[in-house]
Amino acid sequence: MRTVQAFVGLPVIERATGIEKGRVIDGLLFESRIIGFLVQKRRLFSHTHFLSVDAVTSAGSEAMMIEHACALEPVSHKHKQCYSIVTGKRRFRGKPLLSSEGETLGLVEDVYFDVELGTIEGYEVTDGWLSDITEGRKIVRGKDLVISKDRAVLSL
Repeated sequence: MRTVQAFVGLPVIERATGIEKGRVIDGLLFESRIIGFLVQKRRLFSHTHFLSVDAVTSAGSEAMMIEHACALEPVSHKHKQCYSIVTGKRRFRGKPLLSSEGETLGLVEDVYFDVELGTIEGYEVTDGWLSDITEGRKIVRGKDLVISKDRAVLSL
């Protein structure tokens, strides 16, 4: 179980050639699942591409490995409908997370997920920096997640 932010900044390496194809800049969330990553390709004019979780052959603490560069596909309209975790207008991080009973659980900081399947294992939430220092961040587990423009609701 790893967090999305643990992958941000990692190089994406093609196993067959050992060449770096880009760097992970974010994860994409769709229907309570991490479906893939946004990867910034290294070129004169940098372009953002999508890398499906299914196309990742392995992911360590130093790099994310893919079999072939064709696993990186241009970001399409359907990817823009997903929620990014860290960046962008449709960012999940920073949203208030409420329980389905109407209790505030905190602000979303990160998402814990199974790297091989993309299934979400938990949500890291904060009550503010002072609480982070004194108590630490909480990990909340739940099943059905609904995200709106202003908040997210989680069934515990």
